[in-house]
Amino acid sequence: MKSRARRRAAPFASSLIALGVLAVFAVTTSPASAQTSAAPFLQIRSVTSSGPGPNSAVYFASAEGGTSPNISINGSSVSATSANRLPPTTAMGNALIFDTSTRMDSSGALASAKEAARTWIRARTGSGQTAEKFAIYVAADTGMLVQSFTSDQTALLDALDRVGPPSTQAARSKTALWSALRQAAASLSANSDLVPNLVVMAGQNDNASGSSKSAAIGEIANARAAVLGIAYTSEAYSGAQLSSLTATYGGEVLATSDGTTFASQVALVAELIDTRQFSTEFISQVPVNDLVNLQLSVGDQVAAAAYTSGTSVFGYQNLNPAVRVAKSSGIGFLQGGFGLWLAMLLVLFAVGLGAYAVILLFVRDNSLDAALEPYSESYRSTDDFDDEVDPSYAKTALVQRAVAATETFAESQGYLLRAEGALERANIPLRAGEALFFYGSMVAIATILGFALGGLFIALILGGLVALIPPAVVNFLAKRRRRLFLAQLPDTLNLLSGTLRAGYSLMQGVEAVSQETDEPMGQELRRVITESRLGRPLEESLDGTAERMDSKDFAWAVMAIRIQREVGGNLSELLLTVADTMTQRERLRRDVASLTAEGRMSAIVLGLLPVGLGLAMYVMNPAYMSSLFTETLGQIMFGGSIIAMVIGFVWMKKIIDIEI
Repeated sequence: MKSRARRRAAPFASSLIALGVLAVFAVTTSPASAQTSAAPFLQIRSVTSSGPGPNSAVYFASAEGGTSPNISINGSSVSATSANRLPPTTAMGNALIFDTSTRMDSSGALASAKEAARTWIRARTGSGQTAEKFAIYVAADTGMLVQSFTSDQTALLDALDRVGPPSTQAARSKTALWSALRQAAASLSANSDLVPNLVVMAGQNDNASGSSKSAAIGEIANARAAVLGIAYTSEAYSGAQLSSLTATYGGEVLATSDGTTFASQVALVAELIDTRQFSTEFISQVPVNDLVNLQLSVGDQVAAAAYTSGTSVFGYQNLNPAVRVAKSSGIGFLQGGFGLWLAMLLVLFAVGLGAYAVILLFVRDNSLDAALEPYSESYRSTDDFDDEVDPSYAKTALVQRAVAATETFAESQGYLLRAEGALERANIPLRAGEALFFYGSMVAIATILGFALGGLFIALILGGLVALIPPAVVNFLAKRRRRLFLAQLPDTLNLLSGTLRAGYSLMQGVEAVSQETDEPMGQELRRVITESRLGRPLEESLDGTAERMDSKDFAWAVMAIRIQREVGGNLSELLLTVADTMTQRERLRRDVASLTAEGRMSAIVLGLLPVGLGLAMYVMNPAYMSSLFTETLGQIMFGGSIIAMVIGFVWMKKIIDIEI
């Protein structure tokens, strides 16, 4: 008995080992071992091209400093000069936007940001340094200009002294971020001689703007500005709005949860603007007016841009760069808090399986199957079981009990019979309980994976897709098999009529036809013969086939056979008449299919067009489409569009679906 218990526990031991390895892997990819420095930054700001020759140049910002850049044009490497830092006399225009809410003020982040801004302004303005200009804005209950663009150090420092929380308590809880951004970007557009930079310092989301994010982004695009943000994060604010802005337009967001260290983040942004902007020249052989796909590599970062040869293109959205960072080892979504929680859950699950395996070693199985096992033909000795390993994990006690529980629940809800019928019609050799268990497991795994990769919205999309695909496949296979069955039915009845004329009985005729007919008709008739030999009346077996295949034509043929056997007559002639009727119906059905082919094709094209167009737009401009997935309004619109598409497709299909 102990050896048999060990056999039952063996699959759990292997499962325990596999889960233990996965748990260790998840732990090793958790934050403790996947700590990285702040995200690197690379952005192509402009490309100047005069066509074939050595006079093309790329202007970019990079946190990698003076690392030698590599450039490829349309997939081929080209000769490029070393990166040249922009000279100190470059006319920079830096619009500083301060969130003056209570959260920023009480944490010390506002005071820290102002002090860092003073240091920056003193270093870049004043005697002998007039190239760099600053403007100061506040985002309170409204976006407001404090100081327009100037290099006057005294005026700028005085303006910083006026930056502070609003006078009223109600206004201190407000942040009009989009409004301030829109004003600052418009001012940069008016000062076209300056290299435009937007520096945003915020501690909460916009909650007071009369302007929308899209309007602010439009002004930023017109100004061709780089967006650099510093977020004071807390339990109430994660910096997601700033990150969404830079994901849509381009830029970088630094974050800190300590208000007193806010100044160090501002200093990093100042360094990036003042000392980490470069230009490099390259040789291009692309003819004028041809499309150019440029790829810039600096260190482990890669940025891409698209432009027309012979033109000068400025701005993130015009160039549409896509920044990629060299991938770290391990699975990306496990390298964070989720990875740690997943590791803990896997460890607990593995411990539970181990305890269950140990219990099986000492608990006697008193079930009827276990009692009858020694008398079954499949029973083998202990040595046989020890020498061979059953590769099917579906035979383990855990999976069997899970399948049994699924069958019990599905039967109580009325799903089991429907699942069995669908599997039989599709000719899928799988038990309904097993199919439902694996279907539910796939949906659950897909939903969890989607949540890990992209949150609740992605989880709903991925879970919904996995929930729809298996039933759609089963339905497709069942319909295809039914069409083949109906197409074979007239010829089958003609063959059966011929066997009856040759002197065969009906049972002998059905058996003879089953050997000569292709699938699925042959398979169904062989099942009828088997059921009849086991004692089921022939008419009932044929009725079962008609019901299983959902064929009214076959049901009429069975009805004709039953009536003939009750009242008498020439069954052979009757079957020929029924076969001719079905042939005419099939001809009419195909005529209708030909006449509605244009409508069906239109429905397919109109159904796939929004999906294909959306994918093409996402490939060409991911930043433009990302609002559908990152913004609440975009997610609502995306979900509504999917529902509208499904309704429209079903409606068109209903119009062209003509029953014969």
